[in-house]
Formats: sequence, C-alpha cells, structure tokens
Amino acid sequence: MTFFRADAKATEIGETLVTRALRQFGPQGLSADRFALTLLLHPEPLDGATTEAQPAGYSWNGDQLFYPCSVVKVFYLAAAQQRLEEGFLTPHEDLSRAMRDMIRVSSNMATNYVIDLVTETTGDTVLPPDAMAQWREKRLWVNRFLVGFGWPEFAGINACQKLMDDERYGREKAFVGPNGDNHNRLTTEATARLFHAIMAGRVVTPERSRAMRDYLVRPLDAQFIRDEPAGQVLGYFAAGLPGDAKAWTKAGWTGWTGDAAASFRRHDAAHVELANGQRFTLAAFTQGREISANMDVLPTMAAQMTAIVSS
Repeated sequence: MTFFRADAKATEIGETLVTRALRQFGPQGLSADRFALTLLLHPEPLDGATTEAQPAGYSWNGDQLFYPCSVVKVFYLAAAQQRLEEGFLTPHEDLSRAMRDMIRVSSNMATNYVIDLVTETTGDTVLPPDAMAQWREKRLWVNRFLVGFGWPEFAGINACQKLMDDERYGREKAFVGPNGDNHNRLTTEATARLFHAIMAGRVVTPERSRAMRDYLVRPLDAQFIRDEPAGQVLGYFAAGLPGDAKAWTKAGWTGWTGDAAASFRRHDAAHVELANGQRFTLAAFTQGREISANMDVLPTMAAQMTAIVSS
C-alpha cells in the first residue's frame, strides 16, 4: 500500500522514463536492479490544500533501499525544523547558515554540524561501552523522529549517520559497523513522500514546511551555475529543466569513498513546476561505477519528463 494511487497516465509516463533510461544508459552502466524511480503527478499546487490529496504515481524499485548520499540531508533538514519547533534548539545564525549550505551546496561539514545539534552528539574517539550506548541512543533520535510519521514508506530507512568524504574513524566508524551495515538507507518512495509532504505544508508545521521549501529552491539560471559549481545543477535533474521552471531539489553523489557500501551512487529528488503549470515530483537513485560518473543520465530523465508532460 503506497501513499500514491496508480493510474494510466502516471504508469505510462513512468514506464516510458524507465524504458528510455535503461535503453539509452544501460550500455553506459545503468542496471535495472540498481536503479529506482518514483514519480508523482500533481494537477494543482500542493501548498494550501485543505486535504492531502493522494497523488497519481508510479514506482520502479521504489521500495529498494539505497545508500542515499546527500539526499538524506532533506531528512536532516526536517529533523532540525522539528527540534526548532519543540524548543530543543534555539535559532541562531550558524544553524541557519548550516541548513542553507547543507542543501544549497550539499556541504558535509554543515550537515554534520546540524546532526550534532539535533542529536546532542559529536564524533570523535571511541567511547567506553556504557558511554557509547548512550551516544548511540542520542544519535538514533532522527530515526525515532521519522518513525513517528507512521508512514509505511519510512519502514526500514536509516538516517543516523554523518556524511563523510572518505573513511570514518573513532566512534563514527564503530557506529556504522565493520561492514557498513548501519549506513544511511533510503528509498525513492520514502524520499518522494517527504518531498510531497514538505510541498503540501505537512512536515512539522505549515510554517516549518515553508522554511524547508525555501532552503530546497534550486536556481536554474546561468549565474547560479557559474557562482556555485557545487550547486547540484550540472549532472543532475536541474540541468535538464527549462530555465523558466521552478525546482525544489536535493541530489547526492559518491565516487570511491574507501567504503564499497557507500561508493558509486548518483541520485536526485525534485519537485518541479513548469511554466505551463504542470507539476511533478521525481526521485531517481542509481548505483554503479560507470553510471555514477555519468553527467547525462539524470538531466536526460528530467528533460524527457518535461517534454512528456508538456506535450
């Protein structure tokens, strides 16, 4: 049972996207069993709706767990807004700056600062067993927060690890486990559902959802691309969208990290509003050495999606 309803239009579009992607990029490393996609269609704006309308949707491997790279930062953004709402955190300039940089330029340093604040933990040397157990419970608060949504799409996901550019050390290494068994894990369905709820104003509060949307806005203009080379446009959905579209996105990428369980991924998730009023949410995860280096696969999906719904 998913939060979206299958219908003929969404199924036709979704199957077209998957078929084209596998046909075009299969020879370049896109594998059917290491590729997931979830699509939602929205006939009207989500914000301000009096009820949470069930969107039409389609999913390919949508419940398959992937190492999510930086897409998980949207979940940490929601966690930070919850902590602010309940008064656990007091707003301050560095927190606002960190939330912005976590999303806009996908800063791992900013993300890890946010995680430290929302869980009252820091990563450093290995702790004695009792202290480590207490530390672990604090870090797992993010998962407990997500479970509290009561959404079946959140079953099995994991959002308790910091974001690293290479290997882990000390308590962070101990926490992720010797084989990476405790790495972050997400699905495209969980990601699409969170995006849908944020855009509908139903994460924490409507005001907190609007704050999240403001962070997620992805400029598509040439100046932003020039000024923010880490702005997750080139090589991602945003590069395949027309310049007059509006996009709220969060992408993720890893090459070789020193940990096979967290290497070679290219993902993106976006809510898009086209100039003609068409709206959709799209999440795609890919895994594999070749496809993770491919700068065309995600922009091509976004461009094809735009062409289909604009025709």
